[in-house]
Amino acid sequence: MNLPDFSTSSILVVGDIMLDTYWYGDVVRISPEAPVPVLTPDKEYYRLGGAGNVALNMKSLNAQVTCVGYVGDDNEGKKLIHLLKKNSIDTRFVEINKKLKTTVKKRFFCEKKQIIRLDEEKKIDNWKSKYFNSIEFDDYDIVVLSDYNKGVLNNQWYKASDTKNIVIDPKKRNFELYKNANIITPNVNELQKAYGKKIVSREDSIKACKKMIRKYNFNYIIAKRGADGMIIVGKNEFVEIIEAEKISNPDVTGAGDTVISYLSLAYALTNDIVKSAKFANYAASKVVNKFGTSVLSKKEILEIRSRYKL
Repeated sequence: MNLPDFSTSSILVVGDIMLDTYWYGDVVRISPEAPVPVLTPDKEYYRLGGAGNVALNMKSLNAQVTCVGYVGDDNEGKKLIHLLKKNSIDTRFVEINKKLKTTVKKRFFCEKKQIIRLDEEKKIDNWKSKYFNSIEFDDYDIVVLSDYNKGVLNNQWYKASDTKNIVIDPKKRNFELYKNANIITPNVNELQKAYGKKIVSREDSIKACKKMIRKYNFNYIIAKRGADGMIIVGKNEFVEIIEAEKISNPDVTGAGDTVISYLSLAYALTNDIVKSAKFANYAASKVVNKFGTSVLSKKEILEIRSRYKL
């Protein structure tokens, strides 16, 4: 089967790049200082997180990916740059900033169970990329904004991308900042905060999406509902329900990154929102069967692409 070639797609990923670390060890006693386990770590792994994981997912589909954001001038920042370059992700617009700290999520495990997560971060306001004026937005097929609300995403990017095919994974409560985006992919909690009312049912989600579309001029909202699947809501009363794949004991770490990655590339290639969302939904169902921040294997990607003719 001859499948369309994602390598023809040029993608700009702007967002909060993070380092995900995983510590594995043994607990042999309870601390005498407090009723907590004493972990003796013996293995440590590093993975791309946040916008870095979005970029990696898109690169795994063979797209041409350029990443925009910052890391601190620290060891964690060096590890992030190394991982991005190792995976052939363009880092020319990733700023190494001496005044900022690299965002790190540290997860500690004992017998395959996570016992604690430690986040090292410093949220900032109105970060301005020193490379902003060097970026030719028209060179990219899609601009993906991966917002983890750490400070990278602000009006600078939304305004610059107004005329682009812009896809956003939101974290901010105020969707005014995302106005005029082509596609936005909130989960139920994010949608509920923006809507200002409790969302319980499928009908509540649809009603909230319709209001957000009218208010902020989105073309589509894809509401991610976890085990309840997705709902696509668009202009002109467009609604499509996508049922979830049945998964036992999912690990949802990075699942949203997978959704926006697969969705964005498929939509750039097909301009078919339903097919693209189903493609992303199925990819996410595969990745939550994996441990931690993960991407799919080439074999898994080929199977999904064949299933959806992508």
